[in-house]
Amino acid sequence: MFGIGLPELILILGIALIVVGPEKLPELAKSLGRGINELKKTATALKESVDEELKEEAVDPWRQNIDATTPADSPGVNAPLPPPEAPEPASADAVTPSQPAPADPPKS
Repeated sequence: MFGIGLPELILILGIALIVVGPEKLPELAKSLGRGINELKKTATALKESVDEELKEEAVDPWRQNIDATTPADSPGVNAPLPPPEAPEPASADAVTPSQPAPADPPKS
C-alpha cells in the first residue's frame, strides 16, 4: 500500500480507538470509506475527461490540415470512389503491350 505494514496499521487503529472511542469508530470508518470512494470516482471521472480532451485535440490538427489542403469542390477524404471507366476499344493499328513495336524499314 503506502509502506504501511501490519504493525503500523495496528498502531494506527489502536490510536484511533483511543482518540475516537469504541462507539464512534465504526461510524467514522464508514464515513472515511465513503469519502475515499467518492474521491476515487471523482479522480476517475477527471482522468476520463482529460483523456477525451487530449484525444480530441490530437485528432483536431489532422482535421484542420486535411480541411486546409482539400479544395472546396472536392468531395473529401471519406467520399466514395467513382466507378471505374470502361477501357476504350483499341484501334486496328494501335500497338498493344503484348505486341512489339513495328521496326523501321532498313535504309540502304
